[in-house]
Amino acid sequence: MKGLNPLSGKLYLDGLKMTRVPREAYAVLFGKYPHPQTVVPGGMSSTVTITDFNETYTRLQKMMDWTKQMILLWDDLTDFFYEYNPAYKKVGARDANLIDLGMWDDETLYDASYANCNEWGEARWATPGVVMNGDLITTKLQQINLGVEEFIEHSYYDSWTNNGSSRFQTDPAGSPLSPHHPWNKETMPRPTKESWKERYTWDTAPRWDRQVVEAGCYARIWTTAAAGKMPPNQFMEATGHSLKFHMPKTMLKAMDFEWKIPTVWNAFERNRARAYCMGYNLMIGYTMVLKAFDLLRRGEDKVSTKFEVPMGERMGVGFWGAGRGYLSHHLVLDKGAITNYQIVTPSTFNASPRDPFGNPGPYEEAVLNTPILEDFSKDEDFTGVDMLRAIRSFDPCMPCTTHIYGGEKELVVREVNTCACDAEG
Repeated sequence: MKGLNPLSGKLYLDGLKMTRVPREAYAVLFGKYPHPQTVVPGGMSSTVTITDFNETYTRLQKMMDWTKQMILLWDDLTDFFYEYNPAYKKVGARDANLIDLGMWDDETLYDASYANCNEWGEARWATPGVVMNGDLITTKLQQINLGVEEFIEHSYYDSWTNNGSSRFQTDPAGSPLSPHHPWNKETMPRPTKESWKERYTWDTAPRWDRQVVEAGCYARIWTTAAAGKMPPNQFMEATGHSLKFHMPKTMLKAMDFEWKIPTVWNAFERNRARAYCMGYNLMIGYTMVLKAFDLLRRGEDKVSTKFEVPMGERMGVGFWGAGRGYLSHHLVLDKGAITNYQIVTPSTFNASPRDPFGNPGPYEEAVLNTPILEDFSKDEDFTGVDMLRAIRSFDPCMPCTTHIYGGEKELVVREVNTCACDAEG
């Protein structure tokens, strides 16, 4: 366990070093990470060579050994906690309500149109989807998009709905659009004193079909496994109840893994799924690099597509994902200029406050459901580690600190540093 301690544990420090490797692979093609320099509308501003792909391939192979170890580690760690005390299954527990937009398009089907997004969305290597109470509800991007609403009753914003009216009544396909949908949203800050009963966050409260859902790479692997729509390939298979993938021999032997949709949903299953998602993501990247080698051998080295900026009023949306899951960009164009741009991130979902229907956000709900399992004899010895595990299981890159609220008074009882922001070297 000490190996996972921040800034001192061997596994933590080794992991910190390994984060450099995929960033190097990314920088080979995109200049730097984050904020790539070569990505432009329509494609890339740089050319690609066999050397670029060789450098990327080498780094992917290096990541394979580390990923194999991490999957085995998190399997063992999760099973150990469950065996030691089954009550750990309640840490960070909530209903398995998940949302994801999918990623990694089939370039032969993707046409960037909203009209066809259901078809090219379901052809992605990661299948879009909404899971409610563990069951896959839909894989249609239009349906996922239409179900999203943002609420601000407990946020530092004013309402943009003007008593229920909205700028857009329908989406581009003619389906009814909520006044609370991101296409209708206007950001109207309203700073005020923090009040846990009224407004207490700069985050909004995104909901799908007015239900509380969470986002994460684990949502991506869940929807893909349940949908069973993954394109045919030599390394991965979505079975409807699991995701299987084969990792070839590198320094370590070849290994086969299978992530099974869990029967309980909690902090430990989020972390376990995140470890498996490393392997899943890696094998998609590996498959794509092999495909890139083949395309380059055939002389297919096109890196951009010509496009024209529409001059009339248009609604646009980007359906994608970040490392932490769901990511949508909704924008409105008029006369070639952007007149509104709204982003919904995974943390917007996960860190959201209560909604107008009284439902807490995913972080809040997970903490409320978490039992206090740590041993302590005096109040001053209390660390809140169980609540910390619950919150951090959603997002390993959350902003710098977590504040734990005592209950009766507006009081921070402990401030827990969760990052290496001030570390030297």
